[in-house]
Amino acid sequence: MKKSLSLIIICCFTLLSCKKSFLTLLPQSQATSAAFYKTTADITNAVNASYAPLQGMYYGTFIDMMEARGDNVENLNPGANAGTEYNIDQFLAKADNTDVQNTWGNIYNGISRCNNTLIHLDVVTSPTLKNQYEGELKFLRALHYFNIVRMWGAAPLVLSPITAADAAKINRSSVQDVYAAIESDLTRAISVLPVSYTSAADLGRATQGAAKALLGKVYLTEAKYPQAVSILKDLIGSTNAYGYTLLPNVASVFDVNNKMNAEIIFAVRFNKTIANQGHSLPPYFNQPGLDPKLISAYGPTDARADLLNTITLDANDKPVKKYYDTFDPNTKTLGNDFIVLRYADVLLMYAEAENEIAYSADDFTYLNAVRARAGATTFSQTDLPDQASFRTAVLQERRLELPLELSRWFDLIRTNTAIAALKNSGLTPITIQAYQYLYPIPQTELNISTNKSGFTQNPGY
Repeated sequence: MKKSLSLIIICCFTLLSCKKSFLTLLPQSQATSAAFYKTTADITNAVNASYAPLQGMYYGTFIDMMEARGDNVENLNPGANAGTEYNIDQFLAKADNTDVQNTWGNIYNGISRCNNTLIHLDVVTSPTLKNQYEGELKFLRALHYFNIVRMWGAAPLVLSPITAADAAKINRSSVQDVYAAIESDLTRAISVLPVSYTSAADLGRATQGAAKALLGKVYLTEAKYPQAVSILKDLIGSTNAYGYTLLPNVASVFDVNNKMNAEIIFAVRFNKTIANQGHSLPPYFNQPGLDPKLISAYGPTDARADLLNTITLDANDKPVKKYYDTFDPNTKTLGNDFIVLRYADVLLMYAEAENEIAYSADDFTYLNAVRARAGATTFSQTDLPDQASFRTAVLQERRLELPLELSRWFDLIRTNTAIAALKNSGLTPITIQAYQYLYPIPQTELNISTNKSGFTQNPGY
């Protein structure tokens, strides 16, 4: 019987793979963790290891859990992964779905790594480096909890290592409490993270700009529009301190030979030339499963349309150009980074938040910057005469600019348009109910919990 990689991994002192059963891991209360974290080098290794779980999520189960859930793509293979992926795509997933279980476990493994390292930062002798590491870990923990709360709602909120016994008794904290913790972590990260790093080896580490961009997205999700505008404004304009800008050619943003360019704010790093540091081609990243309404929505001069055309690598692998990379036909390993936050997203978030505060001609500046870069026709107030029409246009622009970047499903949820969008899909229309905005809590976690009243299943499952 397969054992759960469960919530209880959060109580463990481990930098082992998240595929380990929690039963094989040593609880923090029984571990001599101080014996591991002895030197600054030990902390450096632990911080580096805290990024590792992201690779198994992005280009991993997040493709199923976040991208396939929306209306951009459809799983055309009912037998995919013995139905696991197909059931997520078709809103048939139950609490025993392995992708649901593994995603939950992977995220809490990431949280565990952050918690276990944060309590030992006093080992670091340099105050600057200590602050940087605190900022990196709190950025990562905030990102993990942001993904948890958007997929499951109320969730266990653990901000320090705990014992296995305590983990089994834990409650699901409210959505409000989880968001408060996310905001707190990111606010602290902003205050201590560097603007940039001098070494190329450090590209991909969390920066102050990444923390601001993520906090802006958090505020937008919470409908805290003034706060979103305030934090995102720091990242915008030719004089921003971070050097972020739209690249002239949208295709170059995703060029595997142009990684960590000036448009990218945070990305999960991959390297196909290093063993176990590449990734395989996600099955959804080919055109047959893309919504034809998405394809047809691009205007004749819009360069983004070509990014969704395919390139044939071999008979079975035909990725969209957006995620093209050459690969060894034997290993089929790719090296594309997965972009989590980029400047075009920031501009669209800023335009949306400004419009939600008050419709204004100024808001068109940010929306049109993204469209103009792509070669699309820009909008005027004649085209979008009021707040409602501008809101609709921004949501559509996010679909055109960010397909296959794990944004669409969450955009539909926070704008309360998911039900209508899936009914109008150009693929197989699906009728869903509001409870399906959230995933079921994994059954393995419910079985482990001894707190049956405080750790309950989501409604509808």
